[in-house]
Amino acid sequence: MAGQQRPEMSDAEREVLKPLWDHGPQTVREVLERLAAQGQEWTRSTVITLLQRLEKKGYVDSDKSRFAFVFRAVVSREEVMHSRMVELAEEYSEGDAVPLLLAFAERHRFSAAEIERFRKLIDELEAKRRKRGSR
Repeated sequence: MAGQQRPEMSDAEREVLKPLWDHGPQTVREVLERLAAQGQEWTRSTVITLLQRLEKKGYVDSDKSRFAFVFRAVVSREEVMHSRMVELAEEYSEGDAVPLLLAFAERHRFSAAEIERFRKLIDELEAKRRKRGSR
């Protein structure tokens, strides 16, 4: 399903996916423990159902070769964020990402370190653009 549009994920599904993004492949028990540590009180069957939905939608896959299934994210947090940003750009600015980014940047307070990261990213993007232009 790589490169394809996946069905939208619910808020609950996203919460179950976060431990896989943050800590790598895990069993249902491990996901449940991490969610409980964050104060979420879900049953084992709820977590299983949500992981199965995520698997059907193409966000996770599972290794069923062991007694306890091990689930792993097959889509990164960054891929999901990018997809959502593209959707927002389509919805609010005819697909142009710049107004969306500017609207966010103008109202968010960034730290000096974050601004420096942006500068480095812009410099890298500019260097790539120049390199492509010289071919």
